[in-house]
Amino acid sequence: MALPAAGFIYGATLGTDYAEWQSNLALALIIGGFVVPLVGASVLGGEAIRRGGGFVGLLFAAGLIAGPTGSVVGIQWLAVVGYVALGLGVILFFVIGFLSKVPMWIGTPGAKVMSWNDPDDPNTTIT
Repeated sequence: MALPAAGFIYGATLGTDYAEWQSNLALALIIGGFVVPLVGASVLGGEAIRRGGGFVGLLFAAGLIAGPTGSVVGIQWLAVVGYVALGLGVILFFVIGFLSKVPMWIGTPGAKVMSWNDPDDPNTTIT
């Protein structure tokens, strides 16, 4: 969190008379403080779930970065590709988690979502 804050502060204190490298340095501090930890955590998180899952994490992180960037900058194809990659990354994270038998549920923690309703089972939710 210190790197983006330093970039914002440095960029805000440049004033009007600055060289191009100074604004690029501020931008690099801001982007590097967000992008590097996000990509690293996504790749390592995917690898922690399953061998080769780092690709899924990279796809997720790339989509999470490219989608909003394309929307803000106004590059429509980048936004579409980014959001598709983000959605695919989320789905693939669920798939590799399921294949690796990571405990997952949908609903409140501790509840089991089943395709049937057993009134005698306290862990079954009404679906």
